[in-house]
Amino acid sequence: MKPQFGIFLLFLVFLFGCKRKYTVEGDKVYFHYWNEGSGSNKWLLDSADGNTFKTLDIECDCDFVFGKDDRHLFIDGIPMNGIDPNTFTFIGNYVFRDKDSAYFFGAYNNIQHCSIHNVNPDQIKLMEYPWAKAGNILIHGYDTVLLDDIGDFDPIDEEWGKTKKYVIYENQILKEADLKTFKVINRYSGKDKRHIYEFGKIKE
Repeated sequence: MKPQFGIFLLFLVFLFGCKRKYTVEGDKVYFHYWNEGSGSNKWLLDSADGNTFKTLDIECDCDFVFGKDDRHLFIDGIPMNGIDPNTFTFIGNYVFRDKDSAYFFGAYNNIQHCSIHNVNPDQIKLMEYPWAKAGNILIHGYDTVLLDDIGDFDPIDEEWGKTKKYVIYENQILKEADLKTFKVINRYSGKDKRHIYEFGKIKE
């Protein structure tokens, strides 16, 4: 065996040996992970019940490691507040749901604050990422806006969209914008014949 190939095999063994995972040891549950600074780590999940815990195999467009016991859902070792672990399923485009609520885990500052508020999860219909809708509510990530002509909505890109009446920036309706002359400049700004808009507001 060539030395370079042997080194490559050792690298693969090391890489896959450091895969994030849950283990149950007696009545305790641990989350295993690795980072460059501290190497291999083992984290005790204090709130997890080892007698009912299991890893969840959820096929999704994400890189999370899911687990649950009879009380909690865990995402990468974090116990999630308010999510029903027994009805938690994947919808698509980083959107998940349980029996009562929907959640978007595509981008966030705090994973505990990813609920899509005031929507019926049974009504969610996915569009181009990160857009979705539920009834007459337009969903952008986990933000929402009530839209009276939602049937006419078309995404322009991940931040911008439009209907026959409105220009939309994320979850904001730009009611002053002129549809005929509006153009997207970049992910946070656009312009029409009268104004330049930044983050959904007219730039002063």
